[in-house]
Amino acid sequence: MPLKHLVAIATGGPGDGPALNLACRLAGRHGGLVEVIPLHPDGAGDLISLGLTLGAPLSREASDELAGAERELHLRIEAAARAAAGEAGVAFGAGANTPRLRVRHDSLRPAQPVSRITALADLIVFGQAQLEHFPGRELFDQCLLGDRSPVLIARRDAAALSGPAAIAWDGSAQAGRAVRAALPLLAAASEIHVLQCLAGLDQTASSPDIDSLNAWLGLHGVGPGVSVRVEGADAGPALIAAAKGCSARLLVAGAWGHSRLREAVFGGATRTFLQCRDGPDLLLAH
Repeated sequence: MPLKHLVAIATGGPGDGPALNLACRLAGRHGGLVEVIPLHPDGAGDLISLGLTLGAPLSREASDELAGAERELHLRIEAAARAAAGEAGVAFGAGANTPRLRVRHDSLRPAQPVSRITALADLIVFGQAQLEHFPGRELFDQCLLGDRSPVLIARRDAAALSGPAAIAWDGSAQAGRAVRAALPLLAAASEIHVLQCLAGLDQTASSPDIDSLNAWLGLHGVGPGVSVRVEGADAGPALIAAAKGCSARLLVAGAWGHSRLREAVFGGATRTFLQCRDGPDLLLAH
């Protein structure tokens, strides 16, 4: 299945470049549309509303200053989006033909739901740096956990998508959703490595059979993946090390197969994947 509808998040910060470049490369390859959602961290409208609610409306000068900052941020996002589209040979702005990138003007604030925009997105693309600050991380959690949308985290050169790929396979429903979402990317990979850390497998809850995974990939004209047994008591670091050892440009994994509370207390592979800033691009599904 080609990637026809991609959503890229932009905050006006350093994470925008990788997210926009990767989304544009994928749109160019699949003849798709990239919709850029400007995410405004300052929430000028929310601040104004808060002032009115408390009976202390902002002055005209303060309101104009906040509106000006928001316009400046939007212009910065548009400039980065236009540059990414030009570099990838993708059309920019309104129009019907694809591949194309367009920036939405109904700018998103943290309090607004994203489901109305992302419900039919094939992938939602974030830059790594966007996950390290509010409101990018909040939006990431909402997309992945609340809406169960597949999320792609851009970390590297977008032109390197055709290299080796790795799948962290434990047979879980989350891993299955991630693999299904990643199918167009796996089809373009030069080779696929299926990573399994025996210490992290729960065979009572799922069936981590690599032959079944390879049979599914084969039905879709992909694969087979090469089985890689990973040693280590801590699954997260062991799987990341194995992915790097395979020179993987992309790691596909299920996210938060255990409860968030358990992973917050004891750690977990998902948290390790997200914190590995120098790791491969990361496709997650919950």
